[in-house]
Amino acid sequence: MKLLTWNVNKAGKARRALWETVRREDADIVLLQEVTGIPTWIQNRYECHLVSPRYFRGHNAPFSTAVLSKGLIDTTPYLESASAWVNRIHTERSGWIVGCKTTLDSGERFHVVSVHAPSFPIPPRLWTDVNVSGIKLVTNPRLWFTEILWALLGAACISDDTNWIVGGDFNRSVKHKGGQEVIDRLNALDLTDCLSHHHGGPVPTFQASRKIVRHQLDYCYVNTPLLDRLSEARVPGHEEVFARKRRLSDHLPIVCTFN
Repeated sequence: MKLLTWNVNKAGKARRALWETVRREDADIVLLQEVTGIPTWIQNRYECHLVSPRYFRGHNAPFSTAVLSKGLIDTTPYLESASAWVNRIHTERSGWIVGCKTTLDSGERFHVVSVHAPSFPIPPRLWTDVNVSGIKLVTNPRLWFTEILWALLGAACISDDTNWIVGGDFNRSVKHKGGQEVIDRLNALDLTDCLSHHHGGPVPTFQASRKIVRHQLDYCYVNTPLLDRLSEARVPGHEEVFARKRRLSDHLPIVCTFN
């Protein structure tokens, strides 16, 4: 089984070289962030579930967070926290965390979450009168969507009975304030990032405006049953994505293979 996750930097149907990469990898499950359109010849290979994120000012983003699967997709909501406030943020600002279930032709079932954590924090006006001590990071004064994700996943009671995939652009690295705490929290839920686990440490995935590549912002978290089957986790060389006349994206895709 192969999995790909990629922030495609507002790619639409016309960015053919990017979609050729997706087709060449031929993953069974594909998680996409910042996608504006998927060409028909890719859609014909997958069942697709796309949701446009909603900003805090109330309008929708001009792109979507997506899950593509070679199997059937069940979009029935299943992520729900014990906190009504967390659920309200997740529902009213939908599209940053897109959860669904998929069953491949092999019969294997997966809980899948495509994550595009925004680079901006949750506005303080939305939580100054709410007790967020149970989810707020100790090491960062602001509140981020990664904490909403953690609260939702914590209530999901992740166990070895189900395959879990939580991947995408988290917009946090170990070099950011609170980044290691975000990772530690997910690890405590029995979720491990395949890329850093396979390589023994973080692997930078994001090219900043000055063409510096130093942060791993993208992750592919799985629970123990899938981690035990992990045979490869990789990103392509920088020249394949960043060094083109027009780079494919400002993020590298992560490709994971499971026995």
